[in-house]
Amino acid sequence: MSKDFQMNWIEILLQRTEEIAGQEIREKVQEGKETLPPPNTTKAKKEIAEWIAQAIERLNKYTDEKKRNEILVATCPHTYPKKRIREMRTLFEQLGSIDELIKEMSKDTSWGGASYYDHPERVGALIYISKVPYNPKAYRNAETEEEKKSAYCHCPIVRKTGMSMSSTICCCSGGWDKQLWEGILGEPLQVKLAKSILKGDDCCVHVIKIPAHFVEGESRDKL
Repeated sequence: MSKDFQMNWIEILLQRTEEIAGQEIREKVQEGKETLPPPNTTKAKKEIAEWIAQAIERLNKYTDEKKRNEILVATCPHTYPKKRIREMRTLFEQLGSIDELIKEMSKDTSWGGASYYDHPERVGALIYISKVPYNPKAYRNAETEEEKKSAYCHCPIVRKTGMSMSSTICCCSGGWDKQLWEGILGEPLQVKLAKSILKGDDCCVHVIKIPAHFVEGESRDKL
């Protein structure tokens, strides 16, 4: 794998595309990759980010929503801190309640004064996870909508395109939430994108479906 974040991300995306959608789709998505410049200048990195935006558009064209969500969730290149997962799983086992766990999660404001665990909220069988700003201080001090969006977005690829990209790429960060909640509940989970600032929403939200036996109350919502 490349040491450059974007080039590494591309390789993961293409691997997951082949695994989930097949070699033919991978070849269509990776069109033009061989012409990308080495990622050693700011201009080159912007060009690579713009190529990724085009690759996502090709993925949109050749796959359905369910399949591309699966691909992007599996593309998430970050590993959730194992220590935090263990701590939240232990706490969940002690509390025996997702709602009570969420209350405890909200007390950790170590992400620049914002919640480290974002803002999860359980509604029936679904957990809605609203992302906190990537740079809380810059977000609070932003004077323009562009500055606000740039401070909010966690994705360095999107930021390099000037926040001009398909919201499909935002499914990638669902992989981060999936790692945490699968670790807490100890079961495979479904996650999908509900809101994105790239779609004009005021925040980014992922939704996780809770297995029936974890649901508190009688509601059984569908993801």
